[in-house]
Amino acid sequence: MEKEKIKNGVSKKFILIFILVVFGLAVFLFIQYKRTHISTDDAYITNDIYWVNPRVSGTILRVFIDDNQYVKKGQVLAVIDPKPFEIALKAAKANVELAKARLSQAKTAIPLVEAEIELYSSKFKKAQWDYQRAERLFKLKVIPKDKYEYYLTNYNVIKASLKAENEKLNQAKAEYKSAQKDLDAAKASLENAKLNLSYTKIKAPYDGFITKKSVETGKFVSPQIPICAIVPDKGAWIVANYKESQIEKMRKGMKVVIEIDAYPGKKFEGFLDSIQYGTGEVFSLFPPQNASGNWIKVTQRIPVKILFKKRPNVPLRVGMSAYTTVLVK
Repeated sequence: MEKEKIKNGVSKKFILIFILVVFGLAVFLFIQYKRTHISTDDAYITNDIYWVNPRVSGTILRVFIDDNQYVKKGQVLAVIDPKPFEIALKAAKANVELAKARLSQAKTAIPLVEAEIELYSSKFKKAQWDYQRAERLFKLKVIPKDKYEYYLTNYNVIKASLKAENEKLNQAKAEYKSAQKDLDAAKASLENAKLNLSYTKIKAPYDGFITKKSVETGKFVSPQIPICAIVPDKGAWIVANYKESQIEKMRKGMKVVIEIDAYPGKKFEGFLDSIQYGTGEVFSLFPPQNASGNWIKVTQRIPVKILFKKRPNVPLRVGMSAYTTVLVK
């Protein structure tokens, strides 16, 4: 009887010791796992979001998209009423023709003035010779004073006329340059009118799915307000917010195991791409201010960008929750 009691007591001790050893081993393995596997459930899928803003203001004539529809880059999403822009294009073309006519007129005026200058230059040479001859003869008292004054007046008149013609030439050249600039400006306005007309067709900037659609036929739109957003079906990545005490051992390129809540039981392989140089709170709309006396220290979280090693064969929608584990050395 006593032997059985002793035997049972020894067995219980062995069982207790075994349980303690197993528990200790489990705790040791758990600690070792936590040292090399840094996890967080504060992670979500993100992607580039392309907001589609009209390039011009106007009334929507037709809409070709619906919510969650897949579109290709360059596909027409909606059309703004083009009539005002067609009228503006016609006016711009007319302004170009008027500018061309003015340039042609200014160009024609230059040789006409140059011909007048050549004529007056010949007259000026003749008048100058006559004046100098009359001056010598007057000094010799060969001709009377009134004859001398006639040649002097004729010389001064032609000299003034030649100066006026040179000024006309400078003015004609200035008008020609101005007409050239006006033509350039008219051509630029024409190109702008063509662009504005082309902008009446609102096109997709990227391949992806339509989200946040807010456009209907008859609605007035402007460049300040987007009509929808496009989310690509590829290129998604994960932003995982790790505690600041967890990132010490993290390095770029480390392997990451990714689990997505929407796909339970599936694991995806990724790698650490980068760690943000700042906590999430710093870049929030209202960053924390710790100047007051009632300050409580809170562990901050730092966003870590994680990329997929291979593109998953499941849809990755922006905002999906994920669980990430970084395998550190």
